[in-house]
Amino acid sequence: MKVPKARGVPVDAARMRDWLDDFTGYRVNVNEGRIDRWLRQFHNGHRDVAARVLDAVEFITNEQIAEAYRQLLRSLPGWHLNAARRRGIWRFVPFSFSAGESGDSMLHMFRVANALQHRRYDELFIHIRDLPGEGLGEDDTVVFVDDFSGTGDQAVRNWNEALAELLPKKPSAFLVLVAAGADARRRINSDTGLTAVLHTVLTPPDNFFHERCRYFTPAEKGIVLGYCQTAAPREPRGYGDCGFLIVFSHRCPSNSIPVLHVSNRRWEGLFRRQERA
Repeated sequence: MKVPKARGVPVDAARMRDWLDDFTGYRVNVNEGRIDRWLRQFHNGHRDVAARVLDAVEFITNEQIAEAYRQLLRSLPGWHLNAARRRGIWRFVPFSFSAGESGDSMLHMFRVANALQHRRYDELFIHIRDLPGEGLGEDDTVVFVDDFSGTGDQAVRNWNEALAELLPKKPSAFLVLVAAGADARRRINSDTGLTAVLHTVLTPPDNFFHERCRYFTPAEKGIVLGYCQTAAPREPRGYGDCGFLIVFSHRCPSNSIPVLHVSNRRWEGLFRRQERA
């Protein structure tokens, strides 16, 4: 999470421009009118803490995602753009188990970011269903690509339900993520045959509600929690109680606090995850 402005700083034109600059490119346009309507959902005495929540949002742009993917690929042992200098066979796979999940679009971004879009690299990119036919062994590498893991639940579930059986010869298997929670990284590395490779690790101070988050007082956290309970009574601290303030340009994770992304009859999130029906 970013460092918010000091308490009592007015929501003036300069602060509004900072938010607009930070949030440019979100899939649902974030403009001054929507920010103002979001803030007005808070009582007058609570708008200062709401504004500071917006200050602290870590917004990940497409450019930052691309740079993260470039750095992560360079970090993988045995990789080289020149096939003759690679160690074993390499395959890149979207970490998606149904159509439309984020892994599909993330693999495309990964491919473009690493200048692998030419047809001569087509054989490197496959789908999960193609893995059994690849015959990947101990000297080979499979790289699954996604954007984010908050808890590791999905990775552990997918490994146990499908992936372990699809990789019987145990190639080196990596899960490349732009960001993940520290607990998610631990679970992926300990409870699956995958190695999580991350650009950004979110730790307890990144959890808005955690005692180690020092930017907000317990009273301020209690105020925000009340609005989160209105927005999402079942998961007021975000999925897995993660309490994150992270937003990607293409979607806000459900692990972030609900007032940022939930849209229903009770609340309208600034970074809503879905289009209205």
